[in-house]
Amino acid sequence: MEESLTFYAEGGEVIRLEGVLHREEGAPADAPLAILCHPHPIGGGSMDVPLIVEMARLLAERGIAALRFNFRGVGRSSGVSTGGLKETDDIQGVMRWLEEREDLRPREVFLAGWSFGSWVGLRWALASGVPSRTVLVSPPLVGFDFFHFLKEADLRPAMGKLIIAGELDQFSGTGKLRELASRLDAGLELLPAADHFLFGREREVAEMTARFFLAKD
Repeated sequence: MEESLTFYAEGGEVIRLEGVLHREEGAPADAPLAILCHPHPIGGGSMDVPLIVEMARLLAERGIAALRFNFRGVGRSSGVSTGGLKETDDIQGVMRWLEEREDLRPREVFLAGWSFGSWVGLRWALASGVPSRTVLVSPPLVGFDFFHFLKEADLRPAMGKLIIAGELDQFSGTGKLRELASRLDAGLELLPAADHFLFGREREVAEMTARFFLAKD
């Protein structure tokens, strides 16, 4: 079941955001919920890119409600993209919307972000401490200050973290990915013969994300 929805970003501006909620018919109100964050709009990133859609649909099939949405300035979401500076307020808007839904009381909240979405999502996850598990797909370690902001971040060791990336990622060498995984105390899954864009590997990435979210440890 897919439900189109609108909600508002947190912060001083009135930013109206669009999203889609995926969940199985008859799913319990306390089913876990995953927030999915899309790649950079400069490269055509939106909530409708195939990997994000595949992830949302598979998670719903596995009993995890999934909410994909467009950051500000993307699609029908109002406002202007800030390159990630204020997009964390958009994710916080998801949480405010969730608080107002009587039919959704997830016992756990997860987060998965791809590329730009992983940078924005990780910053929000560490600042808020909300997600119990976070997946970073193809984190772009060239051009984004993952290591700089992590110097001061509360890494909240109780939060499970997993990095999924291609061995041939153009924006993150394997050495840097291993360094990030070590800094975050995160698992690292490197996909052979895959690059940053993971074309043709959408299902595989979605399956890995679902397994991590549903793991009992």
